[in-house]
Amino acid sequence: MTVETYNGDQSIALGAIESGVGVVTGYPGSPGTGTFNTLAKTQEDHGHHAEWCPNERIALDIAAGASQGGKRALVCLKSVGMNVALDTLMVLNMTGVHSGLVILLGDDPGAWGSQNEQDTRPLGNLSELPVLEPASPEEGRQMTRWAFDFSEKHCSIVIIRITRSFSVSEAQQLSAEPPENLPSLPPSREQMRWISSPFNTLQNHRRLHKRLAEMATGFEGLPFNQRMGTGPRGIIAGGFVYSKLEDAFGDSHRDDITVLKLSTLHPLPARLIADFMDHCKEILVLEEVDPYLEDAIKTVGYDAGVRPKIYGKRTGDVSWEGELFRWQIQNALRNYVPDFSPGREFLQKNWEMEKPARKSHCAGCPYEEIVRALREEAAAIGQNPYLTADPGCVVMAAKLLDTKLCMGSSIGAAIGLGFAGVGERTVAFTGDSAFYHSSINGLVHAGATGADLLMIVLDNGGALTTGGQPSPDRAEFGRNDAGNPVSIEDMAKTCGVRDIWTIGPSDTEDRMRSVFRGALKRKGLDMIVIRRPCDPVP
Repeated sequence: MTVETYNGDQSIALGAIESGVGVVTGYPGSPGTGTFNTLAKTQEDHGHHAEWCPNERIALDIAAGASQGGKRALVCLKSVGMNVALDTLMVLNMTGVHSGLVILLGDDPGAWGSQNEQDTRPLGNLSELPVLEPASPEEGRQMTRWAFDFSEKHCSIVIIRITRSFSVSEAQQLSAEPPENLPSLPPSREQMRWISSPFNTLQNHRRLHKRLAEMATGFEGLPFNQRMGTGPRGIIAGGFVYSKLEDAFGDSHRDDITVLKLSTLHPLPARLIADFMDHCKEILVLEEVDPYLEDAIKTVGYDAGVRPKIYGKRTGDVSWEGELFRWQIQNALRNYVPDFSPGREFLQKNWEMEKPARKSHCAGCPYEEIVRALREEAAAIGQNPYLTADPGCVVMAAKLLDTKLCMGSSIGAAIGLGFAGVGERTVAFTGDSAFYHSSINGLVHAGATGADLLMIVLDNGGALTTGGQPSPDRAEFGRNDAGNPVSIEDMAKTCGVRDIWTIGPSDTEDRMRSVFRGALKRKGLDMIVIRRPCDPVP
């Protein structure tokens, strides 16, 4: 074993390897992609299988099957990806799992690489599944090992929530210590065990609530939650925000402060929190992004009959929107802690020093000029088409679009604009990864209903905004690359697209513009596939 520097994403991967994970699935989206990439690189050494999927629900479906078959499984996805996986999640919570199944959920406070800054912690309440958030890379590694064992013991999915700042934070750690053999259970084929239906839903729900009660009791003594200090002023810091709090405090005195580091977010350790609230006269709550803990502890306090004054986002004492920076925490501490005087001061003007580093894969993007060319050719023939788009590569041309919602939304939005009678041609843009993720569903509908729109697929050979992960037209999802390419053009023809033009890397600008003019003048469902390589930053 050697001591090396690992970031948060890699630390989660180390914990998964040491847990004997057998199957790793996911859909690219940061944070969390780095964990998958690490496990993909190490699969030959440690015997697990890592596979990108067309979307997050399929990734969770595969992991569910692996768990039911006896192998431990990890799913890597980000906040908005959890929305896509929710259909499967809301059945798996009822059926439970067999071998350990852990979901790595990456949230993006500040929306550094997302279309929103969704706080996904409340999905723990909705799905009635345990949610934890590590405060440091080392704890993330320990928590992942714990999560697989806990998942298997309680037959429950465990969700580990991380943020972008956690994923890029670093710590010195020992290299991985994988088990000699991957843990495996005999497949479970008990009748109706993996089926949730009107016949057994209430029974499954009661079993789920029993598990949750057992989990809540067990969470009371977990080392991931720690109470420090004896002062009458309390501070609760959730997950990675605790590490920021420690930096913000620095060497300032804490004589009148008691801190509760809280990493089990659902179910909450109610007795631990109630005792903490009973000890404190007032409490400052630090978390990202929404006042999830701030609201939850009020319920705990009400039930326990303790009601200290709570300060946080709802009182305006802590910034609500965006990532919670250390300078913001210090501002909150100045108003809360008498004589607060840290040795190091974090300043708002230096906020970019705290901004989590993010590698740009888009510097060589050709697609803004492509969208601009379409606009110009449309204007030349007297048109002003409505441009809809899916997230992904088209984000570089956002100022040229009319609407961009979520993965797979471009076709539906274009159809809706047509129903509204906007009087212009509607054009739906998608990338190749987004096409397979969910745009294909909209295309099936468009073909079946005879929709009048032009679809443009920008194909750069994968999910380039997240690092170049493959898409099905390259058949490179898994370790053996043994599949067959699934062509965009073939799928489009099957869906009823009338005419398809393909513009390759060697085609001239003039040809592309000519195709634009011809396609814009037509009616019906047509498609243009534009294949252009990117020139990502090395």
